[in-house]
Amino acid sequence: MIMKRSLDSMSDLKKLYVAQGPGDAQVLKGLLESAGIRSVIRGDDFVPLQGGSFFNIETRPSIWVLKDEQFERAVEISNEYARRHSQKSDRFHATRVCSSCGEQLEIQFTECWKCGHVQSH
Repeated sequence: MIMKRSLDSMSDLKKLYVAQGPGDAQVLKGLLESAGIRSVIRGDDFVPLQGGSFFNIETRPSIWVLKDEQFERAVEISNEYARRHSQKSDRFHATRVCSSCGEQLEIQFTECWKCGHVQSH
């Protein structure tokens, strides 16, 4: 009987988020759990070489919420997480132009790789 109850709740899942990878999925799941929202990760054990068509299946892990009444709050947490994750990614991939030679540089570097000019902040 317990197994049936578990299977019934699994059929009522609502998809919340498609993660960039297993780590991304685990972080969001942890945030949801800290807010008291039960969720599961699906697809984190996917092995691409098992066959099947890559065009018909999602190969990234996804987060699914167990309870309908928690879904709205889960969406808020997910959106905030995605916004913060995007900002961090943008900062990491931000570029600037070398003031000496015009070469594109990643923002974290203080010296141009092409001409050696030290960049001012």
